[in-house]
Amino acid sequence: SHTFLGTSVMRALVYKTNATYSALTFRKRIEFMNYTIPKSGNSVIQGILAYDLTHSGATANITEGGIGYNKVKIRMKSDRGNEINYEIYIYA
Repeated sequence: SHTFLGTSVMRALVYKTNATYSALTFRKRIEFMNYTIPKSGNSVIQGILAYDLTHSGATANITEGGIGYNKVKIRMKSDRGNEINYEIYIYA
């Protein structure tokens, strides 16, 4: 499933990545993605978009930081026996 937090309207895209991890046979895969805004200014995260490109029962949750912080840790969990394939956008 997709995860949308905050807003991307009139915000600068500060980070974009494609998080892809292979499937584990008969098991769910759990991976983490960390991002910290460089200390060049007083920017904080305004929006997070995580698109599930597999259209499966995968989930993406924020475990640390997030909206209003300068860092975020995203926990991605696949559906049993499926890969993880998320396209992640972070706006500040």
